[in-house]
Amino acid sequence: MDDQKHKIIKDYLLGRATEKEIEKLAGWMSLSEDFRKRFFRSEMAYYLGRYIHQDQNANTRVAEEKFFKKIEELEHDTKRMRLYKLMRYAAIIVITVLIGGTGYHYLYHSMKMVTVASTDHVKEVVLPDKSRVWLNKGASIKYPEVFEDDERKVEIEGEALFQVTKNPTKPFIVTSSGASVQVLGTTFNFNEHGQNNSEEISLIEGKLKVTGLHGEGTVYLKPNQKATIDKTGKSILLERVYAPIESVWRDNLIPFENMGLPQIVSMLEQLYDCEISIDPKLNRNETYSGVIKRSKDIRTVLEGLSYTISFTYSINDDKITLSPL
Repeated sequence: MDDQKHKIIKDYLLGRATEKEIEKLAGWMSLSEDFRKRFFRSEMAYYLGRYIHQDQNANTRVAEEKFFKKIEELEHDTKRMRLYKLMRYAAIIVITVLIGGTGYHYLYHSMKMVTVASTDHVKEVVLPDKSRVWLNKGASIKYPEVFEDDERKVEIEGEALFQVTKNPTKPFIVTSSGASVQVLGTTFNFNEHGQNNSEEISLIEGKLKVTGLHGEGTVYLKPNQKATIDKTGKSILLERVYAPIESVWRDNLIPFENMGLPQIVSMLEQLYDCEISIDPKLNRNETYSGVIKRSKDIRTVLEGLSYTISFTYSINDDKITLSPL
């Protein structure tokens, strides 16, 4: 739902919508079944949330008065009869739920949450605060339709890459079955399914506070650091890594900037789990910037790099040697 529609719905619920905005609302509802459902959910959530702490009889009375006041206004305009019928239907739903007693509390909360899952491909999700999340295959995220409280809290299963919108007054919190990560504005990779019953969080930029939820402790991450939470051994391992490699699954691209040959080699060793030696005659001090596209075969990557960095390579068993041309 775009920002204009969201604003008009909000103004309508608060009683601030103009006649033209109400006409727009009626038009959208008449054209789209999906929009009608979204509107009904928003309206029910608004009223149920507003009266959640009030007396139940007062809830019913006030909700009924507000809805039927709107309906009476719409009855004067025959062009909006479709919206009138839909609003009357929505009013009945809300009043019924309010009368239902404790059952409405669950409905209110369940309708405020959104769950998005990725199946066989990487999926991008834009959160209500414009933060972006990429879900790896088989991962899912759960978050509220609106971050209304003093924090932005989401839950994940699987692996996800986060690019969080900065908001120092409203911390961003990611939780899983075994860890909690608190950020103010950052880019990081969160893998709930690490090796040997662990969870892995690597920081690309910004800062992170990582807490194990089962007594493993708390660590603070700086860029290019990785926290591995061992849920079996109840411990957290903090190590230095080249963090962009941890999220290479998103687009198969690895950026590097002002790196010398030893740093690039270290990056390739981490990515391909191999051993690479550098001939002493190669220049180790010159720096390079660019992007490496991951390939299944490291030979393809080395061939590409050799056009930028003058070297040749040889492979003997599992060992790779870089030599001058």
